[in-house]
Amino acid sequence: MRPASFGYHKATDLAHALALLAEFGDDGRPLAGGQSLVPMMNLRLARPAHLVDINALPLTAIERRGDVLHVGALVRHHRYLSDPLIAAHFPAFLEAVHWIGHPTIRNHGSIGGSISHADPTAELPAICLLYDATIIASSTGGDRRIAARDFFLGAYVTALQPGEMVTAVEFPIPPAKSTGAFIELGERRGDFAIASVGVALQWSGRQITGAAVVCCGARLVPIRASEVENLLIGRQLDAPDAAAIGRRFANTIEPVSDHSGSSAYRKHLIGELTRRTIERACQQALETA
Repeated sequence: MRPASFGYHKATDLAHALALLAEFGDDGRPLAGGQSLVPMMNLRLARPAHLVDINALPLTAIERRGDVLHVGALVRHHRYLSDPLIAAHFPAFLEAVHWIGHPTIRNHGSIGGSISHADPTAELPAICLLYDATIIASSTGGDRRIAARDFFLGAYVTALQPGEMVTAVEFPIPPAKSTGAFIELGERRGDFAIASVGVALQWSGRQITGAAVVCCGARLVPIRASEVENLLIGRQLDAPDAAAIGRRFANTIEPVSDHSGSSAYRKHLIGELTRRTIERACQQALETA
């Protein structure tokens, strides 16, 4: 299939891009890697009247700025795999990237595009939620900082307003004694996830002092599993009772049924992935404790 007719505009700098998006409003969309937008246009599930090509913009930095990691909106997924800051501070982030699509998608897709698309099974929205990221949305009126917990409103729905686009994501740098893990299950490697779970832990001695848990596949947005987080704090790294925590979390959710599996199957799967991810994160912590 072919997309409906649209106007193509190549932005020369950020001000130009924002001016075009302000002019087009709801009829305009920024174009970065196009790994999600273009297929939807080909199926005519999306019909923007104007595309603003932002690939020439200098939004490609991964750098530490004080106590946050600043990631430009045009950073391609494959770059995380070799970035020392990601490896040193965000292990769950690093593991999640391995689950993103296929090499072509990782080479062309961008973080700004992924979180703006807000696929409910996508890895990077989950990582933003797991690490309490802040999304920077820019427009001709200036920058707006949006907490990840407030950004994802529903399947393919975000807090972005007409004329805005994501220009960067900032992740608070975790403390030295921290680690994380991310596990996903799909029908095949690179397919959309049936469910995934990410865990980030902090510890002192051998005791867990902080925890964050995110889950995809339970609802139409990634969710923070606050009950699981509270249950983990205070437990020992070598005895987290992850199986019981996973079962307890599974009993608090009612996933939808679809072609990938029934609600009961997803509930069981999320409980099991929670167990495995907690155990993996704890083992990684013990190896460095």
